[in-house]
Parts: sequence; C-alpha cells; structure tokens
Amino acid sequence: MERWLFLDSGSAPGAENMALDELLLERAERQGGAPVLRLYSFDPPAITIGWHQNASLILDVDALRADGLDCVRRITGGRALLHEGELTYCVVAPAGSVLFDAGAGEAYLRISAAISAALRSLGVDAEVSRGRELTGPKGTAAPCLSSVTRYELVVRGKKIAGSAQRKTSVAFLQHGSILMRSGSERIARYLRASPDALESRITSVSAELGRPVRGEDLSMSIAAAFSGMFDIEWEPLRLSERDEAEIVGRALAKRREALSRIAGEVCPP
Repeated sequence: MERWLFLDSGSAPGAENMALDELLLERAERQGGAPVLRLYSFDPPAITIGWHQNASLILDVDALRADGLDCVRRITGGRALLHEGELTYCVVAPAGSVLFDAGAGEAYLRISAAISAALRSLGVDAEVSRGRELTGPKGTAAPCLSSVTRYELVVRGKKIAGSAQRKTSVAFLQHGSILMRSGSERIARYLRASPDALESRITSVSAELGRPVRGEDLSMSIAAAFSGMFDIEWEPLRLSERDEAEIVGRALAKRREALSRIAGEVCPP
C-alpha cells in the first residue's frame, strides 16, 4: 500500500489554481515524498493555454475583455481550454513512486483508467481512447476539446475529459478537466479561428445521466477509484501559511504578466 496525499481545494480563480499546481510539482521536485491527488474547480471561469502556445495568435482579445475573462498559461502542454462547468484533477508524483517509475505513457493510461472507473461508478459509460491525435502546427487555434488524443476519456466517441502532462527528471504532473455540464464549449467565442460544431464532439456527466451531478459526488468517486487502482492509504494534504503566501505571490505575478502585455500576447510566457 502506497501513502498518497489528498487535497480537495474547492473553487478558485485560474491564476491561483495554476499557481498551486506549479507549487505541488516544485515541492515534489525538491522534497520528494508521497504522490498527491488534488481536485478543484474554476470560479470565475477562466481560459488556460498550453505552455508552448502563442496566445496572441489564438485568442480574441476583444472578446476576452468584453466578458472579463481571465487567461493563464499552464505548465503543461496541450491547447486552449475554457474551464467552466467541470471538475479538474491534478496528480503529482515524485521519482520512486509507482506512477513516476511507470513512465509518462503508462502513467497517463493508469490515471485515465482510474477516472474512467470513477465515471462508470456514477453510471457514465466512459472509456479510455486508444486513438491518436491529428497533428497540426504548434500554436494552432484549435481548442483542447476539438480532438481526442490517446488515453483521453470518451463516451461513444465524444470527449468527456482532457488531460495534459509535465515530467521532469525527478517529478511528474498530470492535470485534466472532467466535463460535468455544458460551458466549456464556449471556448469557440474566444478563439480567432473557431472550430466547427464543437458541441457535437463533446459530452458531459450531466448530459450522459440526464440529470445534474454534484461535484462532491464525483470527487468521492475519483478518490475511491484511485484507491482501488493504486492501493492507496490516504492522508490529508494541509497547506502551510508559507504555501498560501507563495500561491498568492505566484498568482499575482501571473496576472501582472497578462496585464502588462494585454495589447499583444494575452498570456505571456
């Protein structure tokens, strides 16, 4: 049995959420320790873009300003995603843990299998995709939800969760968004080149079940599925005052970066 830390941090703005994910990865790099499962959501809704994306080529600045929508760069790859009506997970594992030692591809598969089991326990017939993404140029305006990559989650071919990874020599992070209800498809409004019929390519937990599902219920199902998949002994993760101050500082820096270059690149690297 492997000891893991668990944190359900509730809802927060995009900059704070990405700051905490970064902090967890850096702590794993510096200190090692137990793997972490964090669950959270975005309030207010925010757009995140992949680490290598050029926001000035992707996003419609006027639309963002009109709706007062925040944008923040992730430390992982992938493409733009509007976080609205979803539950987000983050898994961080240091070297020596089962997930890190499995390798990036196998870790992705195992995490997706656990999320799939959680959704199935609620009655959603989710499965892990074995498909490959259709490749395109770096910085493409197509959103994360427009295609299904290998090991992401689908229901009857429609995407219900998207994920992204970052692995260093001593630690690993994967975070991803599980669509609970409609909302994320609105990303099309904020892209310079809008995808066609995005709604037909995605689904959500509430759409599949024909009723709303509480975030708490999905969170409990995910924790239970991870316990079964990885034989986990859970321990609560408690953030220190120093951690909280670090998150505030990082989030402020992210906002300042965006504001300083709002006329050009909305989310500077």
